[in-house]
Amino acid sequence: MGFYWSLGAIAAGYLVGEFLRVILRRVLSKAHYIYANELISTFQLSVCVFEISVIGRFYNVWIALCCSFCLLTLKNAEYIFEGAFANPCGLMEDFVYKKGYWIADNVTKIVFQLVGALLSFPFIQMLWKSTWSDLHHQQMKKGLRSTLEVSLLYGISIEILATFVTAISDFLSRGGLKKFNPVIRSACCVLVSYFLAETTGTWMNPALATVHTFIFCTRKEVISEHLFVFWLGPIIGTLAAIEVNTRLLKPEDKRKKKSLAKKIKKSSAKNHRNGTLKPSAETKKRHAKNA
Repeated sequence: MGFYWSLGAIAAGYLVGEFLRVILRRVLSKAHYIYANELISTFQLSVCVFEISVIGRFYNVWIALCCSFCLLTLKNAEYIFEGAFANPCGLMEDFVYKKGYWIADNVTKIVFQLVGALLSFPFIQMLWKSTWSDLHHQQMKKGLRSTLEVSLLYGISIEILATFVTAISDFLSRGGLKKFNPVIRSACCVLVSYFLAETTGTWMNPALATVHTFIFCTRKEVISEHLFVFWLGPIIGTLAAIEVNTRLLKPEDKRKKKSLAKKIKKSSAKNHRNGTLKPSAETKKRHAKNA
């Protein structure tokens, strides 16, 4: 019965988000709707994660992992959330690669992601109080607690490693495996979380970590420790993956561009030999003068 309550709560959070999305899409301009989309998507994601945590803690770990895999696959394939990142680390790639991508825009999106995650807890707490589920009553009694079970240096190392592995799996599967990219990323994230969950919880998402393991927690770490592990760690891991992608994977794209340029030169030379190219205007003028 508790499992069905969890599925109902996930559906309720998603539908509330979609209702807000429809309204705000009509009210706001496209430039402002981008930020609203990050807020709504992070709210929806956070509600799902709250419920999946309940399923994993008090019902069945394997079912929770399957739910996580399905959720991440839908998100990565952009079937839900309309392409929003719902994760501060997701903004890093555009920040590094795109020219004219302002810091203010990044910071604003992160603020809206945090607000969305913050709003998810009062919503989910209201649902927990209104259910007749034993699983959710247990959750209410135990409350939220910090998931940092190791030292700070070990904790930040875990968050860096976990985020690096999941980010690099994304970069590596963008070529010939592009069709399977959402599945590969989701599977990698679930496996990393499963094997390393007893250390930091392997959040890999600073916005969710702040709400789920710090602000509303009865037992929590010092704010400097939280920022060090759950914010600095994932950001370093993401930037390290981007650097590896730039140095090792991007050269392949450059070689492809060079080979494409060679093909174009060869085809143009062939056309010249066959006389298929029309003479330019300047050439025509020179021929007219000589005549």
